Amino acid sequence: MIRSILLVTATLFCASLHAASPNADQIFPDATKGFLAFQNLKDFGEHWKNTQFGKLLDDPLMQDFKKEVQKQLTERMENTFGLTLDGISSLPSGEVAFGMIAITNQTPGYVLTLDVAEKRKETDEYLDNLTKKLVALKVKKTTETYKGQQITILTFPPPEAPKAFGNTRVEITFEPAERKAYYMFFQDVLIASDQIHLLKLIADRIANQTGKSLADVEGYQVVMKRCISDMPAGVQPSIRWYIEPLDYGESIRVLLRGPVAQNRREKPSIFSILKEQGFDAVRGIGGTVSVKTEEHEAVYRVFVYAQKPYRLAMRMFNFPENTNFTPPNWMPDDLARCTMLYVDPVSIFDNVGALFDAIFGDEGMWKGILDGLERDPYGPKINLREELVANLGTRILGMSRYEKPITVKSESLVVAVELKEGKESAMRAGVEKLFGKDEEKEFTMYKTYKIWHRKPVTESAWDNPMIEIEGVPNIFGNQLEPPPLVDVQTYEVAKPVQQEDEDDDRPPTFPDGGIVVAQGCLLLSTNRDYLKVILDRLDAPGGATIRDAVEYKSVDRVFAGWGLTEKPHFFQFFARTQETMMPTYEMLRKNQMADSEAVVAKLLNAILSSEGDGVRRQVLDGSSLPAFERVQHYFGRVGAYGVSEENGYFIKGFALEKE
Repeated sequence: MIRSILLVTATLFCASLHAASPNADQIFPDATKGFLAFQNLKDFGEHWKNTQFGKLLDDPLMQDFKKEVQKQLTERMENTFGLTLDGISSLPSGEVAFGMIAITNQTPGYVLTLDVAEKRKETDEYLDNLTKKLVALKVKKTTETYKGQQITILTFPPPEAPKAFGNTRVEITFEPAERKAYYMFFQDVLIASDQIHLLKLIADRIANQTGKSLADVEGYQVVMKRCISDMPAGVQPSIRWYIEPLDYGESIRVLLRGPVAQNRREKPSIFSILKEQGFDAVRGIGGTVSVKTEEHEAVYRVFVYAQKPYRLAMRMFNFPENTNFTPPNWMPDDLARCTMLYVDPVSIFDNVGALFDAIFGDEGMWKGILDGLERDPYGPKINLREELVANLGTRILGMSRYEKPITVKSESLVVAVELKEGKESAMRAGVEKLFGKDEEKEFTMYKTYKIWHRKPVTESAWDNPMIEIEGVPNIFGNQLEPPPLVDVQTYEVAKPVQQEDEDDDRPPTFPDGGIVVAQGCLLLSTNRDYLKVILDRLDAPGGATIRDAVEYKSVDRVFAGWGLTEKPHFFQFFARTQETMMPTYEMLRKNQMADSEAVVAKLLNAILSSEGDGVRRQVLDGSSLPAFERVQHYFGRVGAYGVSEENGYFIKGFALEKE
């Protein structure tokens, strides 16, 4: 996934390119687990330049940082495919596609294909100059022949560990290893890969296209048909992408296990656990992206192909639909994000147990916890399902804002779960019962409300609590252990994982958070001070609300134009990107991305930062970025919604220009 994201980013710097009819989904085999294709790079490049983000990257203020990004992307492209960024962006005359292929009993790998039919001579010259340059840098070049065509093999010497910017919390060591990249021409297609058997497979498919292709895969067909059917007539997507999430994740895990497995405890694969628990119903996820070809800056469509009936833990995915997506009058107007989601809390609770047991490797653990909470004479003696979960309604409201000046703790989140009518007293009693005897919890009174929170804890050597689930990338901050950013086939994190008996010393994820029952809602927040602001508004609604904000109204008009006012759906989202990106931007500029607690920063840490066993490092120097105030005018508004369908879930989103 990291490489695919980097490829997308790399293409954003493309110059003018020539179009060709797409055929990559027929070239790539049915064993393709992740796929990304640019249909017309010339048009994409031109459209991209006219977006707000494209204009941001062309701003003279951003050029030093842009060069830094290009440098790192070029290094990654060279290490993976033996090609440079300028070659990938200037050589193709047709479709460019990238995929991860996993064939049974063979090493998974990545493949890049470029249609260079109209630039064969220029490509020959480029590759000749490139290999001379690499050989001068002590890269070993060898060749072999396959089907009458030459395969170039580049063997890279062990490189130095990348420089880290910002804080490095724990010392780490690396054991570098050499790596190889392969490329060849075959019928005007330049094929590059990190696995020679995949290079030959793509050549075979170009030659005769025997056997099933990605285009023949049912999941791919369903996903693409659904997304393209929603597009205006005559409009083609700028980008197509597809992933088989569990198989893709398992393949990534296989790649990760090689150099780092010796320092990790043996555990069942999270992906095999999910399959056993019914998540194999998700046959594929994919979608399309249109950039400046429809009525907005960008429009994306995603379809989750998940065939019913669901079984076991997959039955948690029950999203009741509704037409009530009007924000309540107590939601402030200065929100960075506003999310409304309908769920079935009882269904989630009733189906999570087996998954919980499987993840922790202890059958009956979930039931034991519930029995302990209800029957332990020293415990809360609470029936969690009947006294808490059964009181919850179906609508969840999420909101966030940021405090200035920007620090690692600037983000404040509040989640409000609306309660069933007449259940506020029962919920308040349940929360009191749950936390009242907990030695680690206490409450603070605010007006008439009890805000429950964790007692202050002594600082420990652990900066980030994490649940270690092997092979799962860190996309949710400190909740899951990520792979190193540096290539796992090049560097090895040598420091051992801490033992389980030390986990109790780790501080809570949100030490300043709080929980309270108020005005028909159960509210949870990462920041008790902001929670008090929301409580004040609940007590005395009035003044400007988020639905009065100009930005929100502009997004709401798009939803209305799409017919959502009367169309039931389960999810709706609004965000001011100026607000949501500001904390991450400033943390990157200050080289503190690795320490940021903002949601977006945690997502990007998986790409721009590296964390070994307890270590997170920022490897992209952001010090050349201008102050956010100088570029904030490039950031506009975004929205999205989701609907449940017979065979999955359809999500559609868009980005609007800054007014």
